[in-house]
Amino acid sequence: MTIEIDEGPSFSVAVVDSGLSREIASLAGINVSSEGEINDTLDRCGHGSAVASTILSIAPAVALVPVKVTDRRGVLRDRAALAAALDWILNHHARLAIGVVSVALGDQRNLVSDVEFRGSELQLRIAALREVGVLTAAPAGNWRRLHRGRGDGMVWPGILREAISVGEARQGPEGLRLNPASQRLRAAPDGPCATTIFTEAAPPGETSGAAAAFAGMLARLAAAGHPGGAEGALAALLRLRRDALDEEGRAWPAVLLEDLSVG
Repeated sequence: MTIEIDEGPSFSVAVVDSGLSREIASLAGINVSSEGEINDTLDRCGHGSAVASTILSIAPAVALVPVKVTDRRGVLRDRAALAAALDWILNHHARLAIGVVSVALGDQRNLVSDVEFRGSELQLRIAALREVGVLTAAPAGNWRRLHRGRGDGMVWPGILREAISVGEARQGPEGLRLNPASQRLRAAPDGPCATTIFTEAAPPGETSGAAAAFAGMLARLAAAGHPGGAEGALAALLRLRRDALDEEGRAWPAVLLEDLSVG
Protein backbone atom coordinates (compact mmCIF):
# COMPACT_ATOMS: atom_id res chain seq x y z
CA MET A 1 0.00 0.00 0.00
CA THR A 2 3.04 2.27 -0.24
CA ILE A 3 2.36 5.33 -2.41
CA GLU A 4 5.16 6.40 -4.73
CA ILE A 5 5.66 10.17 -4.71
CA ASP A 6 7.25 11.70 -7.83
CA GLU A 7 6.72 15.46 -7.68
CA GLY A 8 5.39 15.93 -4.19
CA PRO A 9 2.08 14.82 -2.70
CA SER A 10 -1.25 16.30 -3.71
CA PHE A 11 -2.85 15.48 -0.34
CA SER A 12 -1.38 14.02 2.84
CA VAL A 13 -2.52 12.83 6.24
CA ALA A 14 -0.20 13.28 9.21
CA VAL A 15 -0.42 10.23 11.48
CA VAL A 16 0.53 11.40 14.97
CA ASP A 17 1.03 8.12 16.75
CA SER A 18 3.61 5.39 17.39
CA GLY A 19 5.19 5.74 13.95
CA LEU A 20 4.56 3.82 10.76
CA SER A 21 5.92 0.67 9.20
CA ARG A 22 8.29 1.14 6.27
CA GLU A 23 5.71 -0.39 3.93
CA ILE A 24 3.07 2.20 4.81
CA ALA A 25 4.90 5.50 5.25
CA SER A 26 5.12 7.41 1.97
CA LEU A 27 6.80 10.61 3.19
CA ALA A 28 9.54 11.39 5.67
CA GLY A 29 8.27 12.64 9.02
CA ILE A 30 9.73 13.27 12.46
CA ASN A 31 10.19 11.58 15.81
CA VAL A 32 9.45 13.85 18.80
CA SER A 33 8.97 11.03 21.31
CA SER A 34 12.42 11.46 22.94
CA GLU A 35 13.02 7.75 22.19
CA GLY A 36 15.38 7.22 19.29
CA GLU A 37 16.78 9.55 16.66
CA ILE A 38 14.75 12.43 15.26
CA ASN A 39 14.31 10.62 11.93
CA ASP A 40 13.37 7.27 13.51
CA THR A 41 9.65 7.01 12.73
CA LEU A 42 9.51 3.22 12.62
CA ASP A 43 6.47 1.78 14.42
CA ARG A 44 7.44 -0.84 17.01
CA CYS A 45 4.04 -1.49 18.60
CA GLY A 46 1.72 -1.50 15.59
CA HIS A 47 -0.82 1.11 16.70
CA GLY A 48 0.19 3.83 14.25
CA SER A 49 0.44 1.34 11.40
CA ALA A 50 -3.08 0.07 12.16
CA VAL A 51 -4.40 3.64 12.08
CA ALA A 52 -2.58 4.28 8.81
CA SER A 53 -3.89 1.08 7.21
CA THR A 54 -7.44 2.14 8.05
CA ILE A 55 -6.89 5.58 6.52
CA LEU A 56 -5.41 4.05 3.35
CA SER A 57 -8.23 1.51 3.07
CA ILE A 58 -10.66 4.43 2.79
CA ALA A 59 -8.46 6.98 1.01
CA PRO A 60 -5.87 4.96 -0.94
CA ALA A 61 -4.66 7.93 -2.98
CA VAL A 62 -3.35 9.98 -0.06
CA ALA A 63 0.23 10.14 1.19
CA LEU A 64 1.05 9.51 4.84
CA VAL A 65 3.42 11.51 7.04
CA PRO A 66 4.58 9.69 10.21
CA VAL A 67 4.87 11.92 13.29
CA LYS A 68 6.03 9.74 16.16
CA VAL A 69 5.04 10.81 19.67
CA THR A 70 4.77 7.60 21.71
CA ASP A 71 7.37 5.14 22.96
CA ARG A 72 7.84 1.59 21.64
CA ARG A 73 4.88 0.41 23.74
CA GLY A 74 2.56 3.08 22.38
CA VAL A 75 2.61 5.22 25.54
CA LEU A 76 2.61 9.02 25.33
CA ARG A 77 5.09 9.69 28.12
CA ASP A 78 5.44 13.44 27.57
CA ARG A 79 2.35 15.44 26.67
CA ALA A 80 4.59 18.24 25.44
CA ALA A 81 5.55 15.91 22.57
CA LEU A 82 2.03 16.20 21.19
CA ALA A 83 2.26 19.98 21.04
CA ALA A 84 5.71 19.68 19.43
CA ALA A 85 4.25 17.31 16.84
CA LEU A 86 1.47 19.72 15.93
CA ASP A 87 3.98 22.57 15.81
CA TRP A 88 6.05 20.63 13.29
CA ILE A 89 2.94 19.92 11.22
CA LEU A 90 1.96 23.59 11.33
CA ASN A 91 5.39 24.54 9.97
CA HIS A 92 5.44 21.86 7.26
CA HIS A 93 1.80 21.38 6.25
CA ALA A 94 2.07 23.43 3.07
CA ARG A 95 5.24 21.71 1.84
CA LEU A 96 3.83 18.24 2.54
CA ALA A 97 0.23 19.04 1.47
CA ILE A 98 -1.12 17.93 4.87
CA GLY A 99 -4.87 18.48 5.08
CA VAL A 100 -5.86 16.08 7.87
CA VAL A 101 -4.12 15.11 11.11
CA SER A 102 -4.94 11.84 12.86
CA VAL A 103 -4.29 11.86 16.62
CA ALA A 104 -5.71 8.49 17.72
CA LEU A 105 -4.68 9.02 21.35
CA GLY A 106 -6.38 9.94 24.61
CA ASP A 107 -6.13 9.90 28.37
CA GLN A 108 -8.66 8.26 30.73
CA ARG A 109 -10.58 11.28 31.94
CA ASN A 110 -14.24 12.18 31.45
CA LEU A 111 -14.07 15.90 30.68
CA VAL A 112 -17.07 18.13 29.98
CA SER A 113 -15.11 21.29 29.17
CA ASP A 114 -11.82 22.35 27.65
CA VAL A 115 -11.53 25.51 29.79
CA GLU A 116 -8.38 24.27 31.53
CA PHE A 117 -6.67 23.82 28.15
CA ARG A 118 -7.48 27.20 26.61
CA GLY A 119 -4.22 28.86 25.69
CA SER A 120 -2.22 25.65 26.01
CA GLU A 121 0.43 24.91 23.40
CA LEU A 122 -1.59 22.02 21.97
CA GLN A 123 -4.87 23.93 21.81
CA LEU A 124 -3.23 26.89 20.11
CA ARG A 125 -1.67 24.68 17.46
CA ILE A 126 -4.83 22.68 16.72
CA ALA A 127 -6.65 26.01 16.39
CA ALA A 128 -3.91 27.44 14.15
CA LEU A 129 -4.03 24.36 11.92
CA ARG A 130 -7.79 24.64 11.60
CA GLU A 131 -7.45 28.29 10.64
CA VAL A 132 -5.34 27.23 7.64
CA GLY A 133 -7.74 24.43 6.71
CA VAL A 134 -6.05 21.46 8.40
CA LEU A 135 -8.38 19.36 10.58
CA THR A 136 -7.31 17.26 13.57
CA ALA A 137 -9.34 14.10 14.27
CA ALA A 138 -9.16 12.57 17.77
CA PRO A 139 -11.07 9.87 19.72
CA ALA A 140 -13.89 10.71 22.12
CA GLY A 141 -12.58 8.00 24.49
CA ASN A 142 -13.34 4.43 25.55
CA TRP A 143 -13.82 4.89 29.31
CA ARG A 144 -17.56 5.37 29.75
CA ARG A 145 -17.85 2.26 31.92
CA LEU A 146 -14.98 3.47 34.10
CA HIS A 147 -16.87 6.71 34.72
CA ARG A 148 -20.34 5.17 35.03
CA GLY A 149 -22.62 7.37 37.11
CA ARG A 150 -20.59 10.51 36.42
CA GLY A 151 -22.43 11.55 33.28
CA ASP A 152 -21.21 12.23 29.77
CA GLY A 153 -17.73 13.43 28.90
CA MET A 154 -14.72 12.95 26.65
CA VAL A 155 -10.99 12.40 26.92
CA TRP A 156 -8.16 14.83 26.19
CA PRO A 157 -7.27 15.91 23.52
CA GLY A 158 -10.61 15.09 21.87
CA ILE A 159 -12.33 17.48 24.28
CA LEU A 160 -10.65 20.48 22.61
CA ARG A 161 -13.35 22.33 20.73
CA GLU A 162 -11.16 22.87 17.65
CA ALA A 163 -10.59 19.12 17.26
CA ILE A 164 -12.91 16.76 15.37
CA SER A 165 -13.91 14.32 18.13
CA VAL A 166 -15.10 10.89 17.05
CA GLY A 167 -17.03 8.26 19.01
CA GLU A 168 -17.85 4.69 18.04
CA ALA A 169 -21.17 3.46 16.66
CA ARG A 170 -22.00 -0.15 15.77
CA GLN A 171 -24.51 -1.73 13.41
CA GLY A 172 -26.60 -4.49 14.96
CA PRO A 173 -30.00 -6.19 14.92
CA GLU A 174 -31.52 -3.11 16.55
CA GLY A 175 -29.93 -0.68 14.12
CA LEU A 176 -27.13 1.78 14.61
CA ARG A 177 -26.17 2.09 18.27
CA LEU A 178 -23.37 3.69 20.24
CA ASN A 179 -20.78 1.35 21.67
CA PRO A 180 -21.66 1.42 25.40
CA ALA A 181 -17.96 1.97 26.20
CA SER A 182 -17.68 4.97 23.89
CA GLN A 183 -17.60 8.31 25.65
CA ARG A 184 -19.86 11.04 24.34
CA LEU A 185 -20.78 14.66 25.08
CA ARG A 186 -23.45 17.09 23.95
CA ALA A 187 -22.75 20.80 23.75
CA ALA A 188 -24.09 22.61 26.80
CA PRO A 189 -25.82 26.01 26.47
CA ASP A 190 -22.78 27.64 28.08
CA GLY A 191 -20.07 25.56 26.37
CA PRO A 192 -19.11 24.56 22.81
CA CYS A 193 -17.46 21.21 23.54
CA ALA A 194 -19.29 18.22 22.07
CA THR A 195 -18.60 14.96 20.26
CA THR A 196 -18.52 15.89 16.57
CA ILE A 197 -19.55 12.56 15.03
CA PHE A 198 -19.82 8.79 15.57
CA THR A 199 -18.83 6.11 13.10
CA GLU A 200 -17.94 2.43 12.94
CA ALA A 201 -14.48 1.50 14.15
CA ALA A 202 -11.78 -0.07 12.03
CA PRO A 203 -8.30 -1.13 13.21
CA PRO A 204 -6.98 -0.47 15.83
CA GLY A 205 -10.57 -0.60 17.19
CA GLU A 206 -12.81 1.37 19.56
CA THR A 207 -12.80 5.16 19.30
CA SER A 208 -9.20 5.24 18.04
CA GLY A 209 -10.35 3.10 15.12
CA ALA A 210 -13.43 5.28 14.66
CA ALA A 211 -11.27 8.42 14.59
CA ALA A 212 -8.94 6.78 12.07
CA ALA A 213 -11.91 5.82 9.89
CA PHE A 214 -13.34 9.33 9.98
CA ALA A 215 -9.91 10.82 9.20
CA GLY A 216 -9.91 8.53 6.17
CA MET A 217 -13.34 9.77 5.10
CA LEU A 218 -12.24 13.40 5.42
CA ALA A 219 -9.08 12.67 3.44
CA ARG A 220 -10.95 10.77 0.74
CA LEU A 221 -13.31 13.64 0.01
CA ALA A 222 -10.72 16.39 0.36
CA ALA A 223 -8.13 14.58 -1.80
CA ALA A 224 -10.76 14.15 -4.51
CA GLY A 225 -11.01 17.92 -4.74
CA HIS A 226 -14.11 18.55 -2.64
CA PRO A 227 -14.78 22.31 -2.49
CA GLY A 228 -13.38 23.81 0.68
CA GLY A 229 -10.74 21.15 1.27
CA ALA A 230 -10.90 19.27 4.55
CA GLU A 231 -13.29 21.78 6.12
CA GLY A 232 -15.64 21.43 3.15
CA ALA A 233 -15.35 17.65 3.39
CA LEU A 234 -16.32 17.83 7.07
CA ALA A 235 -19.40 19.92 6.27
CA ALA A 236 -20.40 17.44 3.56
CA LEU A 237 -20.04 14.46 5.90
CA LEU A 238 -22.04 16.18 8.62
CA ARG A 239 -24.84 16.76 6.12
CA LEU A 240 -25.00 12.99 5.61
CA ARG A 241 -25.40 12.31 9.31
CA ARG A 242 -27.93 9.79 10.54
CA ASP A 243 -29.03 8.97 14.08
CA ALA A 244 -27.24 6.48 16.30
CA LEU A 245 -29.07 5.71 19.53
CA ASP A 246 -27.49 5.26 22.94
CA GLU A 247 -28.68 3.04 25.80
CA GLU A 248 -31.21 5.67 26.89
CA GLY A 249 -32.65 6.17 23.42
CA ARG A 250 -30.90 9.48 22.86
CA ALA A 251 -29.95 10.23 19.25
CA TRP A 252 -26.37 11.15 18.30
CA PRO A 253 -24.98 12.20 14.89
CA ALA A 254 -23.32 9.40 12.95
CA VAL A 255 -21.98 8.79 9.48
CA LEU A 256 -20.88 5.51 7.93
CA LEU A 257 -18.44 4.80 5.13
CA GLU A 258 -21.34 3.58 2.99
CA ASP A 259 -22.86 7.06 3.25
CA LEU A 260 -20.08 8.51 1.08
CA SER A 261 -21.80 7.08 -1.98
CA VAL A 262 -24.85 9.24 -1.23
CA GLY A 263 -24.94 12.62 -2.89
